Amino acid sequence: MSDTLEDAFLDHLTGNAAFTATSTVYLGLSTNNSGFMDNGGGAEVVGGSYSRQAISFGAATTTSISNNSPISFPRSTAGQGTVVGWGIFSAQSGGYLLYHGYFTNSRAILIDESFQVPTGAISITRSGALTQTTFQNWANLTLRNTAWTMPSVLYLALSRAGASIGPASNAITMDGVLFDEPRWHDHSDLSVQQSSATPDKVNARKRSGLINGSSETYGGYQRSRLVYHSASNGTAALDYSVTRDDGRWYNDQARNGNWDTTNNRRQNLGATTYRKWTDRAEFPIVSTMGQTVGGAGAYVNGYAAVTYYSVHSWANYAVVNGASVIQTTAYTPAAGAQYGTITGWGVFDAERPYTGNLLISGAFSSNIVATGSKDVVRIPASSLTLQVA
Repeated sequence: MSDTLEDAFLDHLTGNAAFTATSTVYLGLSTNNSGFMDNGGGAEVVGGSYSRQAISFGAATTTSISNNSPISFPRSTAGQGTVVGWGIFSAQSGGYLLYHGYFTNSRAILIDESFQVPTGAISITRSGALTQTTFQNWANLTLRNTAWTMPSVLYLALSRAGASIGPASNAITMDGVLFDEPRWHDHSDLSVQQSSATPDKVNARKRSGLINGSSETYGGYQRSRLVYHSASNGTAALDYSVTRDDGRWYNDQARNGNWDTTNNRRQNLGATTYRKWTDRAEFPIVSTMGQTVGGAGAYVNGYAAVTYYSVHSWANYAVVNGASVIQTTAYTPAAGAQYGTITGWGVFDAERPYTGNLLISGAFSSNIVATGSKDVVRIPASSLTLQVA
């Protein structure tokens, strides 16, 4: 991609500015040994009846996109030099450079000759951290004017794929990438426990500090929201990240143990807290402190108030005749009690684990071992800079 398109891509991906495609793109020829270069420089053919020609592309696959018909340049009325490289432009004259590259072999255009480009000769392929869907959407948008709605939010997710992580594994293939996020609180119904819930899911719910209310729903492992500055020179730096914490207290208030009658809980206990970081992305601590949610006569979707115990072990609860009673003996979680060994990362356009589109992904240079009950995973802001190479 050109310098101009690199910034446009990053701004579109990060939700800063939607890219507006042109209805037609044009192929230009360069006689410079460096082709058109990222900045759009390089000697374009001039004179001899030369003009850029419209180029059309077939639908992108998950790995590449190429021109779907041959291109013929006007027969030269004078020698035009030796063609080395090609560029795709937004206009037949002027405009800006989108993509550029080199022909397999250079070729001199003499007088009374027509430069021909066969079908499939101009090809752009996926590389780096781009996922299949992101590449397809971006290639189709820029070269075929096929709409791709700009992502409105971004979330960083962690993956344990490839690590030895035990029974809590929930690995699935997302956009061709094996992804295994740590266990999380399934907040869809706000229930403390269901008769059909597995122990691991109960574990996730209990450690998450579920509270009475539809808007404050979960803590524990959750994806971390990322907000980026506008791109410059092919780079987008992190502006800030947001962690939905497990809510022991609001981080802009003193700890308060008074009773909250609205939510039937101790104030600042069990509340969902947004923590804003400018120097990192942080994932919530897997809590170990017990806490009681609700009070006498208080229910969460029909379930009586319960105490959330340490992640090391606790009793599972059920509701019998309107009262909270111990259903089983103490359950000691295994791999579900901690993050596990983190091997990779992904950026999604949705907050809830295993949902949304995976936009970019990759592996950490070394694994992050977060197997302690109070471990927290922190990724420095410098490691979250997006750069188009």
